[in-house]
Amino acid sequence: MQLESFQRYLQCPQCRSELHLEFETLVCTNSQHVYPIVDGVPELLTPKEQNRLVGYLGTADLMCQEFKSKNTVKRLTKRLIGSTLHMPINQSVENIWTSHKDELELEIGSGTQTSSANKVNLDIDRFVNVNVVASALDIPFADETFTLIRSSAVLEHVRGPNRMVEEIFRVLKPEGYVYVEVPFLQHYHAYPNDFQRYTIEGLKTLFQAFKIIEIGVCVGPSSAITALAADWFELFSFSNNRSVNNLFRLVPLILLWPVKYLDYILLKNSRAHEVASGLFILCKKPV
Repeated sequence: MQLESFQRYLQCPQCRSELHLEFETLVCTNSQHVYPIVDGVPELLTPKEQNRLVGYLGTADLMCQEFKSKNTVKRLTKRLIGSTLHMPINQSVENIWTSHKDELELEIGSGTQTSSANKVNLDIDRFVNVNVVASALDIPFADETFTLIRSSAVLEHVRGPNRMVEEIFRVLKPEGYVYVEVPFLQHYHAYPNDFQRYTIEGLKTLFQAFKIIEIGVCVGPSSAITALAADWFELFSFSNNRSVNNLFRLVPLILLWPVKYLDYILLKNSRAHEVASGLFILCKKPV
């Protein structure tokens, strides 16, 4: 999605005033805050968020490498013997997104996901296909801009999860939908940092301002076991070298690769969320 398609909805993340183009920058209407546009992508991070990111450069670089990796063998190996199996997105979610496909959508923490004519990709770094560089704690869009908002594996990485949910509520239109995925039983992964995990009840509390439509498991108990087994065995490398650690992970992953497919059976158990790897919630903003 090109900047000109959504520029009118942008606002300053610091003072909430409108932004206008001025050469290769966006300037708020009171001319106090100026933000660069790099290769057509506005960078709307507050100074506070920029300073925080400087302290996480190492893990942020690792995140970049993961997203930008073009190693076909590595990607194929992950697909075949990866530690987790993500369940198909629920049909109810697919139906909602399909029925609103012509309306404006926001993807928070998009990484390298593809964009589209109606989808704005937001992330804290300029990955491929990112349309806006910004923080989920200060979403630089006007109130009630989006009909659809999606975010996967982001809430655990933000210092203020309640603030992020409040921002989602603010920029979402009344009767708009938000779909979020979060980890439960997963290892620490600092991309660029890692702060919390969620249970079903934790998710309900976090999104209590919304009408909850559906909540459940997106990555099951079997995946939790295989992933944690790989994480556990990796510790025996006693190394900080990623290549060495990946070799150690291969041992349990090869031995246990079929186990994760048991989730297709276990998710029929209403208690599967108690030991799941990841959870999802689908909500609607009330009128």
